[in-house]
Amino acid sequence: MISETLKANTKILHDQVEAKFNSNRIFDGTFSMRDYRNLILYNYLFLHNFENEVFSGISESVAEDLNLGKRRKLSLIERDLESLNMEKSTVQILPDIKNEAEALGMLYVMEGSTLGGNVIAKQLSKNPDFHEVSFSYLRCYGDRTGSYWKNFKEVMDTQIGAEFHEDCVAGAQKAYQFLLNVSL
Repeated sequence: MISETLKANTKILHDQVEAKFNSNRIFDGTFSMRDYRNLILYNYLFLHNFENEVFSGISESVAEDLNLGKRRKLSLIERDLESLNMEKSTVQILPDIKNEAEALGMLYVMEGSTLGGNVIAKQLSKNPDFHEVSFSYLRCYGDRTGSYWKNFKEVMDTQIGAEFHEDCVAGAQKAYQFLLNVSL
């Protein structure tokens, strides 16, 4: 199943991205507003550069199975930028997407962030420094986060044949590499 292959083959990159954004600080109470602003800005850059390209690389039938229109997050993170009085960056690095499997690998990173995002928002909400924060992006699916993730994995496992597993993993790796390498 491609969902398990992706998890296994991108774990190191996933952990490196978490380290870049000081994720360990979220749970020990030392995650600062500066850390949060960086997290939002880098995720904005990712969505700004990837969302439209990735969504365009997904066939109509798969998009329908995923209810893809409801998975757009760029406007939500732009709302967070605005509420934090942050400027939108103009860094433009569009991804090179070889095929639908690569696009779905990139979407895996986007959708995976919603699982962690919900946990992050819940944890930071306990911190008085974050009581005024809306968490529009991190709470994008609310109580439907688990069902959206389950649907996403099921569609991927059904739609991506073994011959496209390498492409799918490559897409996820490209997404993680963007997050690790993009600079402001």
